[in-house]
Amino acid sequence: MSDEEWPAGRASSSTDLEAATWCFRLKETPTEALLAEFQSWIDASKTNAEAFANAMLVAPMKPAERERIEQFLGQSLPALYRSGSKARAGSSSATIHTFPAKNHATPLKPAGPSRKGRRWATGAIAAAAMVALTVGLLPNLPLPSLLSPARAETYATGHGDIQRFTLPDGSLVTLDTDSRVEVAIDRSRRHARLRQGRARFVVAADPRPFTIQAGNGDVVAAEGAIDVGVDGNAHVELRLRSGSASVKARNTKDTQSERVPLTIDRPVLYAEGDFAPRVVAAPTADTRDWPSGWVEYRTIPLGELIREANRYAKRPIILDDPKLANLTASGRFQLTETDRFASRIAELFRLRISRRADGIHLRPQ
Repeated sequence: MSDEEWPAGRASSSTDLEAATWCFRLKETPTEALLAEFQSWIDASKTNAEAFANAMLVAPMKPAERERIEQFLGQSLPALYRSGSKARAGSSSATIHTFPAKNHATPLKPAGPSRKGRRWATGAIAAAAMVALTVGLLPNLPLPSLLSPARAETYATGHGDIQRFTLPDGSLVTLDTDSRVEVAIDRSRRHARLRQGRARFVVAADPRPFTIQAGNGDVVAAEGAIDVGVDGNAHVELRLRSGSASVKARNTKDTQSERVPLTIDRPVLYAEGDFAPRVVAAPTADTRDWPSGWVEYRTIPLGELIREANRYAKRPIILDDPKLANLTASGRFQLTETDRFASRIAELFRLRISRRADGIHLRPQ
């Protein structure tokens, strides 16, 4: 191919061959691994995106094959033919195929290269080149934008902050202190990945399911509210607040057997490296009001309660006597109001408060 000439004397490139080969490989139902490889190739450069869009202009595909690729990309791609008819290169009969958004892309299966595929790829490159260089054919077509995947938006909070954000689909996400989530929403999917901290998702009703990646699990919800937390030890906690949702392992072939339905206000725990969800029948804390800073504890060691409050504190609360950490507390506490919280703890346990530069010290009277 390197010796072939494109119109106007421009030599074809290896990128053009790769683009046409990708069109052929994606005609069959490819695997998720193959699609991930393809997405990496597309994202690698603007040149790759342009070459693939050009190749897709003349790709001889059935409507279902083209639709599958468009669904994965989240964009419609132009074609030089209509289903059941022929169009010559350079004609004005190019059409952009559009279709209703669907919940899931078709499952994938790789197709190995063949002589027929290589011959078609070579022909597709030449045709795509002629199309791209024909004066007057789709002159305003923004080829790179057609291949741009949904851009992930990052939402984050600093130490001591709790903030609520409105997502493009109308859903809401409230982030706890020191939390970060990445959200990607396009016409075929709604996806979020909680990198750290805790988030409450209030999912808006939509035909597209909302998937939340936490550790090696995927939480899938149609609508409702759910709390998702990832602590410093990579342990995941899920609490459904309303609606319906389930969690399943990521990267598993038998996804149905891994699906675990969530029950309202019944926490589900699992470790990041080992997807073995465990349902907590009697949680020790009622965290439904955490977005306003309030948590109610049935019983909790004072040392652990202080650690929870210090997640929001500008100046940490310090127990001068380590034995105080073993005391147990119960009740409803507003953890985000550090000074008020410290005063209440001092009153409950008859402790003395000493405010210093390094923090708020508590010690026995």
